[in-house]
Amino acid sequence: MRFKHLSLILFLFIIASKLSAADISGKIIDPQGKPIPFANVFIKGTSIGTTSNLDGNYSITLSPGHYELIYKTIGYKQVIKSVEVNITPQQIDVTLEPEIYELKEVSVSAGAEDPAFEIMRNAIKKRKHYLNQVSAYSCEVYIKALQRLKDAPKKFLGTNIDDIGQRFGLDSNRRGIIYLSESESKFNFQRPNKIHEEMISSKVSGRSNGFSFNQASDILINFYDNAIELAGISPRGLVSPLADNALFYYTYKLIGCSYENNQLINKIQVIPRRKNDPVFRGYIYIMEDSWRLHSTDLLLTHDAQIQLLDSLTIQQQFFPVKGEVWMPASQKLMFNGGLLGFKFAGNYIGVYKNYILEPKFEKGFFTGEVLNVSKESNKRDQNYWAQNRPIPLTSEEQHDYAKKDSIEVLRKSEPYLDSIDHKRNKFTPGKLFLGGYTYQNSFNKTSIIFSSILPSNLQFNTVEGVNLTLQASYRKVLENRKNFNITPELRYGFSNHHLNGNISFFYHYDPSKIGSMNLSIGTDVVDFNDKGSLAPLVNSYATLVNQTNYLKLYEKQFADFTLTQEVANGIQLSGSLAYVNRLPLINTNFYSFSSDSIKLFTANNPYYGYDNEPAFEKNQALTFTFSSTFSFGSEYITRPGGKFYMGSKWPKLNLLYRKGIQLLGSDVNYNFMSARIYDSGLRLGLWGNSAFSISAGKFLSAKHLYYMDYQHFKGNRMGVYAGSSTNIFRFLDYYAYSTSNQFLEGHFEHNFSGFFMNKIPLLRKLRLEEIAGANYLSSDKIKNYNECYIGIQRLMFRAEVGWAWQDGEKQEVGFRLSTSF
Repeated sequence: MRFKHLSLILFLFIIASKLSAADISGKIIDPQGKPIPFANVFIKGTSIGTTSNLDGNYSITLSPGHYELIYKTIGYKQVIKSVEVNITPQQIDVTLEPEIYELKEVSVSAGAEDPAFEIMRNAIKKRKHYLNQVSAYSCEVYIKALQRLKDAPKKFLGTNIDDIGQRFGLDSNRRGIIYLSESESKFNFQRPNKIHEEMISSKVSGRSNGFSFNQASDILINFYDNAIELAGISPRGLVSPLADNALFYYTYKLIGCSYENNQLINKIQVIPRRKNDPVFRGYIYIMEDSWRLHSTDLLLTHDAQIQLLDSLTIQQQFFPVKGEVWMPASQKLMFNGGLLGFKFAGNYIGVYKNYILEPKFEKGFFTGEVLNVSKESNKRDQNYWAQNRPIPLTSEEQHDYAKKDSIEVLRKSEPYLDSIDHKRNKFTPGKLFLGGYTYQNSFNKTSIIFSSILPSNLQFNTVEGVNLTLQASYRKVLENRKNFNITPELRYGFSNHHLNGNISFFYHYDPSKIGSMNLSIGTDVVDFNDKGSLAPLVNSYATLVNQTNYLKLYEKQFADFTLTQEVANGIQLSGSLAYVNRLPLINTNFYSFSSDSIKLFTANNPYYGYDNEPAFEKNQALTFTFSSTFSFGSEYITRPGGKFYMGSKWPKLNLLYRKGIQLLGSDVNYNFMSARIYDSGLRLGLWGNSAFSISAGKFLSAKHLYYMDYQHFKGNRMGVYAGSSTNIFRFLDYYAYSTSNQFLEGHFEHNFSGFFMNKIPLLRKLRLEEIAGANYLSSDKIKNYNECYIGIQRLMFRAEVGWAWQDGEKQEVGFRLSTSF
């Protein structure tokens, strides 16, 4: 009972404190009466504050007492207001005068360097000091994100954008806010790179049950780092104006100096030495004597080879938190860009307060979880946000919340969803042939998807002749992101008159632990090489045009069951049991577009030759496979809907064991083990990114097995290949070197991300990326096989020139094209 009374007293105390607090609000303008957006307002001597919105309005809630409020922003003189706060709200409008930056009286001779260089040298010397000045801290972060569509085509890939725009609340010209979100988080940091953030409140316009995607670590940029990594925007690191080697990339100009609290502030223009280097331009403000950052106003443009965006502006303001320690008070990222006819713009604003420096985090506090979004975070009502948001909403933002929240109920209603589905579900033969057809019931969260017939499901090979695959999938979304798919498939060969069919059931039963199960049963026509030799469409071209039937197939009647589950952070286990009846197939169709009737097709077996006999005798195989994947140091986000991996700076390790079991009529008896270590994204700053894969394996016993049980490799004999570039050999035969013994395989590729092309004026506008790589294979079938290649790529397309040799003797030189579609 005492505990209950204490809880009630605490509750009443909190309510009373809220009732006794008062709002200080107003507008921040310049001398011409124009609003000053994103100006900082904070209580002197604390790390508590707010920021003005786009219209210059601000609001802050204070308990009764005496305060000194500091109003400041980049380019304007600081103003300090003494305020007596009682329970009555007050309006305090503030006019900020433009800062006048005057050059110090210095004697400058002709040809002498700008005084900014000496200031920057001092600042660069202090870079490491300020980078490591605070080893750990925690703070509260408010983030507001807004993205708007400025223009869009009426149709895109056959989809009516007007219909989608109506659902997003856009106007008749397909313009307006497409995403508006606010969040509050508790952010914790410990050097060198440990982060844990907890989102305690979340609001998304038009989605009362939605959770914000805001993340403090995504927008916090530290210019004391040598290289600034902006994944997704810049393929390689950007050089900070304070980097140790910054003088090689930047020139500086002292615009002038001003005083703030008797402290001299130097305004320095940052100018790239070379237009197209990965660098910033704009202004930084350096405090005299301490040589620390006071604020930044920096810009990235297309000249810096950024992707997707046309420009990105980064504005930061710092304030003293304790003694000589200054921390970010606010940060704004403003951007605009365009892609495929869509033009967009937006901003992310972060406000930081209540810093705690050098907190003593408990052991085990930092795990792989970088962000936890609590289930209750989206339950805050309008009164909560009115009292807690540090940046008042603009009239446009208020209208967006009101409009989208009012139509949310309508958009979730069955009649509305049925009307949307009625338009979307309209069937045309063109959809089925070219893009696939989807029938959707949005209210019940179900859909039926029919895969397109062209180009991938109507093919030609020498075994089946023309073959047609029809595939459909029924999908149902359940609570908490659980879902299941039922996928039936039919395949018919018009030359060998074989009809194959199978059905699979997939159930994603535990999204938080990546738990899933899959059960498949039926018949199918499959490649001898389980890694996949070449795409069916490419094989159709090779067969009909080049009269080369590279693809080798057999038929299987099968039943298999697979279970996958994460057992600990970054450790995922998978086990499968399969029983297969394997049947040989022979060539039944020898047609090609070529008039050369002398050239013959090779037999349908992985050993080649022209004798059209079955490649093997009918056999059965019972196999068990166990796989474990270790993602060391894996980082992830926990949301109410599940767990989302963010990757790791360390490579992944996969261990695999497969056993052929001689039971239930099974003909196979073997044991195989392999290990693979790989990484697809090693960021090397200005030098770009690397990817690698190294694998090794051995059949511990091989008493009885067939060719399809061998260890295979992904080869290529065509001028075009598709798929990941770091697991494909450019010149290796598809089947000749598969092994039933042991192997060592390696792939490495580096993407220079325009490091060299960027320096060639005629080519830099193409934004090409240079690539170089190497492949290696050694087994009992082939010793010390090597490949190397160089090339260029743009988005999903690449062109390469490669060389292959074995034991020092050159085997082949060739040109390759590829796509990652």
